[in-house]
Amino acid sequence: MNLNYKTKGRVICLFFVLAILESCSSDKKIVTQRIEGNAIGTTYHISYLGDEIADLSQKIDSITYAVNHGLSTYQVNSMVTAFNSNSDSIWKIPTEYAHFSNDMQHFIEMLTLSKTITQETLGAFDPSAASLFEVYNRAKKEGVFMKDSDIEECKKHQGMEKIQFDEKGNPYKLDSLVAVNFNAIAKGYLVDIIALYLETNGVTDFMVEVGGELRVKGKNEEGTFWKVGVNTPIINANPSDFFTVLELENVSLATSGNYQNFYEVNGTIIGHTIDPRSGKPVINTLKSASVLHDYCAVADAYATACMVLGLDEATKLIKANKSLSAYFIYDDGTSLKGVYVE
Repeated sequence: MNLNYKTKGRVICLFFVLAILESCSSDKKIVTQRIEGNAIGTTYHISYLGDEIADLSQKIDSITYAVNHGLSTYQVNSMVTAFNSNSDSIWKIPTEYAHFSNDMQHFIEMLTLSKTITQETLGAFDPSAASLFEVYNRAKKEGVFMKDSDIEECKKHQGMEKIQFDEKGNPYKLDSLVAVNFNAIAKGYLVDIIALYLETNGVTDFMVEVGGELRVKGKNEEGTFWKVGVNTPIINANPSDFFTVLELENVSLATSGNYQNFYEVNGTIIGHTIDPRSGKPVINTLKSASVLHDYCAVADAYATACMVLGLDEATKLIKANKSLSAYFIYDDGTSLKGVYVE
């Protein structure tokens, strides 16, 4: 795919309204094509202006299948599963070997980008913390705290620097027990690939959304920029309860929060955001981080890093990187507040 994740988009303005894709009317109506379905354990929604692209849903299905086959830790025959388990036996099966080249392309793309972002965030985003995520999931299932001994053992075999590339560009491990999990970046990556497919088919106005991460280009059928709601980060909030609505121009947006998927142990709330550096779950005053960048994979990863860092450090992170901007929702002790950072 060889995507170049380096440039920046921008937010045009903020609207405190409770409607998405709201816009003024225009005289000329252009047909909006819409398609939706399931992808990588979630859903996708695509809107684009122009003539209908034949077999688009089938093409998206094939793209999704390819990304899953390369990056899904839930598939026993995926590239990432084989890498994590140090097995090449799956590629000795003729029907599976046919996927090897494509799988490796996606896998290398994710490794390369993840290594860069891990360095830039000083480890706040780190896919090599895969073992920590597994320990967390077991603790959540059992309703107990993560054991310090388990955390320390995982950290011994963690670090993107433990994954290198040989002279042919193929990845290898310096530690056989290191494992990776791309769940915090894969949805954004799929958004980018679908967006690229639309662009190669001449589409200049679209919105692509996968599991809440999205990318927009051009304008909607009313001739205005695309508007996207940011959910109010409170427990049991209605999906249509927007804290704000952002109007976006040629940019990707990814949002991460720490107000759902938690569990309790003896009255203590355990959030699902894990700090890869300490190995422990974190809850801070930053309740939602919506990050903007030209590429959704980058925005996706940075949104996760911001939730790990908390409001003050996340603000410094965004300000230090001119390719990023963000909208943070935080708890000031009395109520939720929003702030735009660039």
